[in-house]
Amino acid sequence: MFGAAATVEKFELELADALLDCMFKRDNSESSKGLCAYLSCETLREVDTSRIIAEVLKMSDAGYKVYTCAYCPFSNQELDMQIKKSLYVPRVEDKNSHMRMLKISTINDLVANSMNILEPSPIDAAQNAREDVMLANQPVDLLLLPGLAFDRQGRRLGRGGGYYDVFLKKYEELANLRKWKQPLRVALAYSVQILEENVIPMSPTDIPVDALVTANGVIAISSSARERL
Repeated sequence: MFGAAATVEKFELELADALLDCMFKRDNSESSKGLCAYLSCETLREVDTSRIIAEVLKMSDAGYKVYTCAYCPFSNQELDMQIKKSLYVPRVEDKNSHMRMLKISTINDLVANSMNILEPSPIDAAQNAREDVMLANQPVDLLLLPGLAFDRQGRRLGRGGGYYDVFLKKYEELANLRKWKQPLRVALAYSVQILEENVIPMSPTDIPVDALVTANGVIAISSSARERL
């Protein structure tokens, strides 16, 4: 569907670079400090997030030196800052659209479930329950979402389970309750996944994305994305 394997790999590297640029290579006030991200599954033909996950995990403990952003030209000066990142990834709890986002600090925190899809174990190496993003003291500012197709109005076509829409609604309510800034909802997309407007059906429970990240850069959709990206 997406061409030769080498072409797909090249696109995915470019997508990862585009997202990493806008997530981390900014000034201290704008750089993403916490995010929820999906774990890609090759059999589901999802855009690969393994490089992004690996880069964020590098930043989770020791911090990360921040530089200016190619797609987000806030400054032309190199910045010397150490910013720690918190990463939460999904764990499906049942077949009733119940999904939690749990914090991980290493790739070894992931285990394969019954469908051979990686997800975080509920207990860490010290036998403590992993932190649930819904119970965290600090907000995330980026939600990285999967999808089968998207359009430039922010519509996202999922797989019909409703897991992400339910989670997004709950986190939106939590952010409002705690008076946090709403996180940006961002999707990685191949060009063939971006469809014409009004092709993707939209129900009242569907949550749109704020921006699409493509190999050619960022498509900011919402006013929040235009301000922050």
